[in-house]
Amino acid sequence: MSKSEDIAVVLGKRLRNLRKEKMLTQEEIAEKAGMNAKYYAQVERGQRNVTVGSLQRIADGLGVRLEDLFRFPHNRPLTDVDEELVSLVTGLILQGSKKSKMLARALLAELAK
Repeated sequence: MSKSEDIAVVLGKRLRNLRKEKMLTQEEIAEKAGMNAKYYAQVERGQRNVTVGSLQRIADGLGVRLEDLFRFPHNRPLTDVDEELVSLVTGLILQGSKKSKMLARALLAELAK
């Protein structure tokens, strides 16, 4: 599995956990996000690389901020440094350039460890 696939799987698990916390089905989130339910299911399984626009629609459907999608649970509370890192990664993704997204991918991989 490549690094980008690892991140897609980790992000998919995060989306699944958030969806379950909200007690919603995949179909309900897909409808709220204005996307196909099969596509959303593939995102949750880490089989699709999702765009920033789609992530924003999913976040809206979940009733969370975009950056909350990248707050991966740990066995400890996030430190101020962790919070700053999450904000920086979100900013890189929103910039939209290939270079910034590659940097965000590397940072997310570190966060997911």
